[in-house]
Amino acid sequence: MMARLILCIFLVLFLPVSFAVAQATVEKSTIPFESVDKWIEARIFEIDFPGADSNYNALTAASDGKIYVGMNTHNTSLSCRFYSVDPKTDEVKLVAKIADVLGEDPVKQLPQGKIHTPMYEHKGKLWFATHTSFYDGPLPGVNTEGRITYQGGHLMTYDLKTGEFEDLGKIFANEGIITLNLDRENEIMYGLTWPSGLFISYDITTKDLRYWGAVQQRGEWGQHPFEWDRICRTLGIDPEGYVYGSTMDGAVWRCDPSDPRRVQTIEGLDLSRLPFSQSAEETLKGDFQNNWRVIEWNPLTKSFWGIHFECSTLFEFKPKENYIRALAELRPQAYQGMPRNPEISQLGFTIGPKNTVFYLAHGPALEMKDRPEVQSNLYLLTYNIDTGQLTNHGPILSANKRRVYFSESIAIAPDNHIYTAAWVEVIDPDRIRELYAARKGGAPVETEALVYEMALVQLPTWQQFVK
Repeated sequence: MMARLILCIFLVLFLPVSFAVAQATVEKSTIPFESVDKWIEARIFEIDFPGADSNYNALTAASDGKIYVGMNTHNTSLSCRFYSVDPKTDEVKLVAKIADVLGEDPVKQLPQGKIHTPMYEHKGKLWFATHTSFYDGPLPGVNTEGRITYQGGHLMTYDLKTGEFEDLGKIFANEGIITLNLDRENEIMYGLTWPSGLFISYDITTKDLRYWGAVQQRGEWGQHPFEWDRICRTLGIDPEGYVYGSTMDGAVWRCDPSDPRRVQTIEGLDLSRLPFSQSAEETLKGDFQNNWRVIEWNPLTKSFWGIHFECSTLFEFKPKENYIRALAELRPQAYQGMPRNPEISQLGFTIGPKNTVFYLAHGPALEMKDRPEVQSNLYLLTYNIDTGQLTNHGPILSANKRRVYFSESIAIAPDNHIYTAAWVEVIDPDRIRELYAARKGGAPVETEALVYEMALVQLPTWQQFVK
């Protein structure tokens, strides 16, 4: 009798909550704009490059007060471009076409289509690398139609004072540099190539470029799905100079710069255990990518903070203890509880003031009368590390209600504003035709459903979101 009573109490107290959060299916949703009670009004800095179709990580707020941003293109007759924006004067300046800087003529050879890495400021310069954007399915394009094949990504710098670029060197042909991190203390850059996942280092002092082998077997060259491994998009560096990466099966690896056999897997850590929910159906679909999407060192907690690629689980990683814990689902409420985030995870993640995570998440699209469907909307989420409070501050729109719906970058500038390079809805028919024509040469699959404008987006100051 007592056992039945306990069971009844359990059913009354706990099952309704479980039913409320259970989300067995993984489906995108939409929200009528009229039902939204709050949104974030953003300022749009137009960047007049019709061929621009993406930005991944290449955004930084520099000490000179300007925002520097790389605008990518999948049009193989063009190359990526490097811009500066001065929020004080509203000046948007094309600093350089990367093909011109490197002396690579897109008519004669496949160009550098992307800057896919963060841009790090160090000793008055921005340090970054270039990447390809010409593909044959999921691999680098080899049908060059008579042009020289892609010759490899370049490590580069930009001098903030003189405005001069320096080409530090390039890697193997048909390999781009997809991510980069800078150990400022030891003045060494570390990166991963794509699609092979080769781990590289560049010593700034000695100008020594080294290859340390593949860290993800055959990487994205591998046969899909049996030996294919999504290349890690972010490397972590701790204060002692150790470098960390992750693999699609959930392994965490560490590079010890003092060890001849530098890269070793940390036995016992498994990122596939981070998701809060599981679904046999979703797991059996395969391609469940358990890398972290992004990771960042937090000096206040003396640990890394990051998000799981597939499900956007926020986690803390303490490398000295070989310890990882999951803390929250960093998604809009409509997608919480699902075993897989239908929008996966984004690169617009940073630890900002007041020990707070600022994250630009893709969430339910806003339905707007007489407007085409969009695949998602961009939302600002904050997570206070000290209190564990997760807040969704709402979707982002321009002053004239243009939807901002895709982003893979974030920066908090000295002026306290939050910035991102984002995909912004276009409502002018003439501009739509111009953009459509410029993108016939290709566009990223994530954004092919809608004509959009690449722009620098300024959100309000961080103080308006964190008290």
